[in-house]
Amino acid sequence: MNISAKQLAGTHCGRRYEKEYLNKFRDCLSFYYDGKVRFERFCYGEGACFVFGVWASISPEGVLSYQQPFDPLVDPDALPKALTGQEGDVLYFDNQRWKWEVASDFTSDAKNGYTPFKVKLGKLLGR
Repeated sequence: MNISAKQLAGTHCGRRYEKEYLNKFRDCLSFYYDGKVRFERFCYGEGACFVFGVWASISPEGVLSYQQPFDPLVDPDALPKALTGQEGDVLYFDNQRWKWEVASDFTSDAKNGYTPFKVKLGKLLGR
């Protein structure tokens, strides 16, 4: 598999993929135009909130490498390890049947440092 975060990011700032609903958490992977990847976990329900987030990179073989050391709240077992399949815009990780479907395409993501100005400048400079 020859894949890159830039390919998975779409044509704007990035693209967010969400794992199909399985438990009390909502897991998301965001791929950015500059090649970075961000895994984020949120709770569902009345107390819905951000649980943790981890930055990563993806190799051409589809293996995700996470920035370490992890914060104490990070559950390493929850992190996808490798992209093992792709059907159109649906991704599969770790040879599991759970789908990761496109949740949104976004033009900026200020909370993670991708302001509209930074995105335009990055695209102009070819990053």
